Amino acid sequence: MTGEPARLLVLGANGPTGRRTVEQALERGHHVNALTRHPETFPIRHDRLHVTAGDATDPAVIDAAVANTNAVICTIGAAFTRQPVKVYSTSARLLVDAIGRHEKRRLIVVTSSGLGPPQHSGVIGNFFRVLMRDHVGKTVYDDMAEMESSVSASDLDWTIVRPPGLTNQPGIGYAVAEDQIEGGICSREDLAAMLLDQLDDDRFIRKVAAMTSPGMTASARYMIWHEMLKR
Repeated sequence: MTGEPARLLVLGANGPTGRRTVEQALERGHHVNALTRHPETFPIRHDRLHVTAGDATDPAVIDAAVANTNAVICTIGAAFTRQPVKVYSTSARLLVDAIGRHEKRRLIVVTSSGLGPPQHSGVIGNFFRVLMRDHVGKTVYDDMAEMESSVSASDLDWTIVRPPGLTNQPGIGYAVAEDQIEGGICSREDLAAMLLDQLDDDRFIRKVAAMTSPGMTASARYMIWHEMLKR
């Protein structure tokens, strides 16, 4: 992006990561199109912000939104459920098609470190990984994996970002590495900063970027209660 302000499309803009991404993008001088199914609840107002009402699985919505942008950040999230989940994979396929059709290039999507290789996190850490990936969040993780397959098979300038467990704690600065990084907690503020930094960083184009907030901690009780159960 050569350091110039972007015309940025943010999907999942009304989620906790999406809102932080929109806020920081505006602070950096970008023009933002925030896509959300519930624009009436979107709390941010700015003269460089356009809020689009629509579903990320609607081909017409995605096509129109992509046409007026030069970079896309997808922060879509889905609650854990035993039912099949298709929002990640469907939106990814639509984005890849629309970005190519409109001759755009940059696509950044957020998945999860749960799709990466196991970390050296001990018995308890590995137990939670198996619990989340193969049981509690299986349908969500399976659909994230389909998203990654669609994005990585494209010839776009894509980056797949895999954060670990996310919290609303203030950011402390992030660390990033290709494919895998140690660290089980990430601030959403740090994740938003990292996503926006990719607009001017080509190190992870057509790569998987694993990131974390080094030194940040959160208890298992906090993560289960606030992040898994959303209490």
